[in-house]
Amino acid sequence: MKKWILLSGLLCCMFSASFAQSSIEFIPTGGYTFGDKLDFASSFGKVDAGFNYGGSFQFNFNRHVGIELAYNRMQVPAKLYNYGAIPGDVPIYQTSAGINYIMAGPISRFPLPGSPVSLFMGADLGAAIFTPSPNSFSSNAAFAYGFQAGADIFIDPQFGIRLSARLLGTAPTSSGYYFGNWGDPGGYYVTNPGLVQFGFNVGVIIGLGKVLPAYQRAARQPHQSRPRKYYYY
Repeated sequence: MKKWILLSGLLCCMFSASFAQSSIEFIPTGGYTFGDKLDFASSFGKVDAGFNYGGSFQFNFNRHVGIELAYNRMQVPAKLYNYGAIPGDVPIYQTSAGINYIMAGPISRFPLPGSPVSLFMGADLGAAIFTPSPNSFSSNAAFAYGFQAGADIFIDPQFGIRLSARLLGTAPTSSGYYFGNWGDPGGYYVTNPGLVQFGFNVGVIIGLGKVLPAYQRAARQPHQSRPRKYYYY
């Protein structure tokens, strides 16, 4: 009986502490990103699905609002086809595309009462840097945006697990870059269409700062009735 009481006490202490969060968090992540199709002037390309990795630093003002600085990278095959190609056709060009996202934006957390879980959502702005390889003669950067949502599961105030779904995209750009051998039909493009990628990530939350205090609402002041005025005639 004493063992069960002791175990219950330890669990209560653990879960009561798990509601806390740290002011600075380092969150390494990894996951899977789905592919996308790109339409060019006289051809189309496909960026294959693949694994991504990266991480972020999150600076929390309180348990509900923070700022994220994030990096995400994936290295996947990119293929170029002539219009009219059908599934199974050989691409006219193939390379390995490195896509690097450097982002920053606000994060909002919504702790669930009586639970170690905090739901979150956020939006990011930044840049995407494309580096084709192995024959890479230049790189190209574009404006990038992102949205994410998920859940943080805290085991103790400075350690937890992050499960998230993320959308990353780039704006079309008038600049271009060259990859491949000079004169190759899959080389230089004047206009690069926007890229949209959706994926799922798993991360580890490592607290580096002080534990944030719980948010407490100001106690309501008791209502005081106004003294009645009596008039004598």
